[in-house]
Amino acid sequence: MTSRTICRACLSHLLGLFLVTASARAQETSRIQIHTDFSEADAALTILEKRNASQPVKDSDWQALFITEPYQRLKKREAAMHREFTDDDFKKFILSDELLKQRGALTRTVLDWKKADLHAAAMRDLQYLPAESVIRTKVFPLIKPMHNSFVFDVETDPAIFLYVDPSVSSAAFENTVAHEMHHIGLSSIDKLYDQKVASLPPAASSVAKWMGAFGEGEAMLAAAGGPDVDPVATASQEIKDNWTRGMRDFNADLEKVSDFFLQVLNGKLQGDAIRQKGFDFFGLQGPWYTVGYRMAVIVEKRYGRAALIECLRDRRLLLVRYNAAAQEMNQSSMTQKTGVELGPQVLALWPREILEGTQTPPK
Repeated sequence: MTSRTICRACLSHLLGLFLVTASARAQETSRIQIHTDFSEADAALTILEKRNASQPVKDSDWQALFITEPYQRLKKREAAMHREFTDDDFKKFILSDELLKQRGALTRTVLDWKKADLHAAAMRDLQYLPAESVIRTKVFPLIKPMHNSFVFDVETDPAIFLYVDPSVSSAAFENTVAHEMHHIGLSSIDKLYDQKVASLPPAASSVAKWMGAFGEGEAMLAAAGGPDVDPVATASQEIKDNWTRGMRDFNADLEKVSDFFLQVLNGKLQGDAIRQKGFDFFGLQGPWYTVGYRMAVIVEKRYGRAALIECLRDRRLLLVRYNAAAQEMNQSSMTQKTGVELGPQVLALWPREILEGTQTPPK
């Protein structure tokens, strides 16, 4: 074979690799549809600019704000939450002296957030989602009275609402949206998991569905981009301190959630009491985040990312695979292999009663 023939073969091989890579990337991109809409924030800032310049605010300025999709969707969400929300009340908020004082900071924040690469964030999420999942969402940064951020209308028209907070950097904004987009991507295959647990007795089905709350920790991992990236690097000091406590108290928190699961399985918790207790574990970033994250990291480092993604298809599997890895780590020194520093304590395990009690019986 001549050198020219070899070169042609090499070029052909490289071209083939390029086409395969390009095709795979195109398939990933087709699973992402993000529409970021700053129209409400921009309209609010226009009014604040006029106020700052002592110019009259016209009816057309208010209409430009009120007809934006983020504002209309916010009204719909507040109505769904049975909260009072009127255009007149919102006008009072926009015309308040307190908000006017924040005009400069809000303007800088909106400009900064517009630089965030949310498509890249979604691509990170896809690396932690099953191949059949998709991310379809709208992102609405809003200047609004309540300083909260949330996801709304996930099943029909998913939207991520974020309060424009001057203390939040573009990187932190991107991380938050990535976290929420992972939830949206995972929710796109929720029905598949619901089918897996549909035949379980009511109490076991409830526990199996609550296991999905560990998706908060999995979303932390996905938003960071890997197990060796600090998941709270862009967070506030309060969140960082809380995260440190969560990592320290991992065993105790796992046992608290374990007790919750057992109480549900044994019928000691029923109805609204289950929901109330389950929601206690969200907190600032409670055990659904910290325990879920550390289990996901241990499973990925021990068995690989593909094994972790299987746990997203069947949320019960995360606990099973974590237990298997933790037992190995407790029985032999695997700290170097997993990269997880155990410290003086062994890792807590999930009781067999929970794992076996939530398994779908054979047909």
